[in-house]
Amino acid sequence: MRRVIIVAAIVIGVCVTYVLAHLALIEVGREVVVVYEPTPTGAVHKARLWIVDDGRYSWIHPGNANAQWWIRNMDAHPIVEIERGGEMRRYRASADPEAHAKVHRLLREKYGVADRWVRFLEGSDTQRGLLNREKCKTVPIRLEPIAAAP
Repeated sequence: MRRVIIVAAIVIGVCVTYVLAHLALIEVGREVVVVYEPTPTGAVHKARLWIVDDGRYSWIHPGNANAQWWIRNMDAHPIVEIERGGEMRRYRASADPEAHAKVHRLLREKYGVADRWVRFLEGSDTQRGLLNREKCKTVPIRLEPIAAAP
């Protein structure tokens, strides 16, 4: 019985350590923005995401269930607000599947080890993930800044 308790404690400890390490890699030391995504009910969902820039455009790489709805209905809901650097900014969003490899490269450059960890677990444009055994299927979203009214 004592061995079962020890094994269970070790397994729980490893799981807790994994979760904490994962969160620390994702949230600490790098830019995380808050994206305000419309939902099917008309409400707004807040998503914490990484963001990368290249020229005048930025990209996000959303992956939750609401984001998939938003991507499918992006033509009807192209304007998105993002809290970035303590400021709210508005963007015109559009799905950009052709930028998949580029966005993965930009994420690797900006987020380093954290991105490599996430891609190891969830997959990238070139390799299958450990958790789902699939390549990344998320559609990158190109963000074009909308100038603030004077």
